[in-house]
Amino acid sequence: MSLHPAGDDREGDAEDGDRPEVPEGVLRGIEDIADGNTASKEDLESLLKY
Repeated sequence: MSLHPAGDDREGDAEDGDRPEVPEGVLRGIEDIADGNTASKEDLESLLKY
């Protein structure tokens, strides 16, 4: 996915090194969501009622 409009004669982001790095925790979170490993609203509310 490019951060620039298509057809602007730029090289791809992967080639010019301008792609932002994604933190490892974000990648783990995406995998958890894909696997269905998420907390429910009730789980979160019970944690906040300490």
